[in-house]
Amino acid sequence: MNLKRVITTLILFPLLILVLLKANLSTISIIIIVVASLCFYEWKNLYEFTFFIWLIGEILLICSFLIIFAYKVSLFYIFYFFLFFSFLFQLFKYEKEEFKKNFFPFLTGIFYIFIGLYPFWEILQAFKREYLIYFFSVVFANDTGAYLVGKAIGKTPFFPKISPKKTWEGFLGGLIFALMVAIFLNSYLNLFKESANIVVAIILSIVGSMGDLFESAFKRMVNKKDSGKIILGHGGLLDRLDSVLFSSPIFLIILKKF
Repeated sequence: MNLKRVITTLILFPLLILVLLKANLSTISIIIIVVASLCFYEWKNLYEFTFFIWLIGEILLICSFLIIFAYKVSLFYIFYFFLFFSFLFQLFKYEKEEFKKNFFPFLTGIFYIFIGLYPFWEILQAFKREYLIYFFSVVFANDTGAYLVGKAIGKTPFFPKISPKKTWEGFLGGLIFALMVAIFLNSYLNLFKESANIVVAIILSIVGSMGDLFESAFKRMVNKKDSGKIILGHGGLLDRLDSVLFSSPIFLIILKKF
């Protein structure tokens, strides 16, 4: 077992819960922007963007969140904002090979990070903060269970072309851990009906695992093991948040529609 990973988790997870319970909306909004900025910095390192391209991406992400926080505009306009300005700045430095190499990874990166972090702001606006405690606890329980069980008894490859070390045993272990945490938390917080709680936990586990594979596919494409080294024992921030970024939109949809 990775002792550094355990120690880091024991420190950071209670800190996350404390922020979710006690921090005001302005503070959490700033944290969202900082996390988005750090995530795009790691994305830039994966694809080795130039300083100019990285700076444009940071400006687009920061401005998009500030616009959302201040004016609550439709996401349609934000997505068009990304597309328009991503191409606008390419006009001044257009070279065919550079455009082919950078434009779509750049656009994917800002979409991915924005779509993954935006739901937290909307959930904070409309729902109890306990829903976010539930969300992070279930998603991280799935990650932890998959890691521990996969390390202990994992033998059957789980999409080996994308991530050779992940196994079906780990996936099922993560699912079981997530269900246990979901049942425990829901009995205390009373957020969902019992049957709905089971369904929500299963959905978050499956989509969270897809998020892990999603980032692994991009890292494999550029032959990188980790997105960074900012979190001791975990690698980069994107490595730690890949499941979160992929499953947060699904959780927002669940809360709003069902």
